[in-house]
Amino acid sequence: MSHTAKSISRLTFVLRGLFLAGVYLLSCSPTYSAEKLILKIGTLAPEGSIWVKTFREINRELAQKTGDQVSVRVFPGGVLGDEEDMLRKIKVGQIQGGFFSGGGLGIIFKDIKILIIPSLFENYREVDAVMAKMAPHFEKGIQDNGFKIMGWAESGFIYLFSKFPIRSAADLRKGKVWIWEDTAIGRAVFKELGINGIPLGIPDVLVSLQTGIIDTVYASPAAAISMQWFTRVAYMTDVPLSYAVGAVVLQKAAYEKIPPSLRETVDDIFRRHLALLKENVRKEDLKAIDLLTRQGIKRVTPHEKEVKEMQALSLKGVENLGEDIFSKKTLTEVKAILKTLRREP
Repeated sequence: MSHTAKSISRLTFVLRGLFLAGVYLLSCSPTYSAEKLILKIGTLAPEGSIWVKTFREINRELAQKTGDQVSVRVFPGGVLGDEEDMLRKIKVGQIQGGFFSGGGLGIIFKDIKILIIPSLFENYREVDAVMAKMAPHFEKGIQDNGFKIMGWAESGFIYLFSKFPIRSAADLRKGKVWIWEDTAIGRAVFKELGINGIPLGIPDVLVSLQTGIIDTVYASPAAAISMQWFTRVAYMTDVPLSYAVGAVVLQKAAYEKIPPSLRETVDDIFRRHLALLKENVRKEDLKAIDLLTRQGIKRVTPHEKEVKEMQALSLKGVENLGEDIFSKKTLTEVKAILKTLRREP
């Protein structure tokens, strides 16, 4: 073979090697545009509710801003089961995330359960002050457990709804009171109040009110309307029972499938819409209370003495819980924030 032929042969060999190396590197590199990413998200919120409408708005903006590369498909109304069921479905990859209440979030990271302790907060000013300081701690805890918070939301303050007037702990003991599943905090508070709660999942509450299995429930005013519970009760105890935090979380592995160039856009869309949802929930609850009154629901206002007794018993029950339920250190931090805030004029 001539010198020129050998040179061409060597060049061909080198070029072929570079081509194959390029193919290999491309095959090993992550590709983001090969297929569209659909984020399947479950929620207990019913179709037509303000929460589900927010997901529809998020999906519309995602389509516009990501060129349809990232979308959200929401499964509302508990069609995927309760929050524990949804978390199991996330772990096996059937869905990628959910809008969870404090109970569901507390399964992922226990300290978030502190936010749903009955009688902890008195108003939204206190809620916002605690979240401003404690959100980074909660978000890190969620992240350490394999999830990412896409934005905080809420269901508002929770009230008692019943078929008979409830003005005191003694009245409450007479009822067939629903308890959301069998949570440690719920058990501790109910035990201290002397109540035998009837544990049920959210999807079972309405039919249980209809059949008389229970006669007393708790929910935000807007949720009581959207889930139709108000149609089976006659009274609302006009004192906030607890605060219902919420958040949208995605499995971290699913979040990481979002193309890096689009993550900031996706984050911004979720944050803005969920911040607006929180504002709207607070407005909707005021409207909902007015609507419930016009629908014939009677508002019952307990005496201050009775309110203080129920609050003290609730907090006493929680104090007896162990570190396996939530960090006592974190609870102490939250109480310190509230104590300082309540001293301010």
